[in-house]
Amino acid sequence: AREHAARLVAGPAATPAALEAARRGLAAAVVDLRATADAAAGEWWQRALPQERVVLAEQAAHRTLAATVRRQGLLPDPGTSTHTHTEGASP
Repeated sequence: AREHAARLVAGPAATPAALEAARRGLAAAVVDLRATADAAAGEWWQRALPQERVVLAEQAAHRTLAATVRRQGLLPDPGTSTHTHTEGASP
């Protein structure tokens, strides 16, 4: 799911619907990963998943999610100011 979303973000012709579908799919995959890791950690008969790999996968997924949101125009690009000039504005 992360690779699919990353390819869409990098591609020049990604449609808003495709980006939204990829973002939703990736978000669901991250939730499933966390639920599976938590369940495996709580089972005495199952070997725990390697936490470092789980955390790295979650971090990579969150970075890709942020990139899809920026590409959709829902958030500003990093480094751009979100401060708006309000001098002289009345409440």
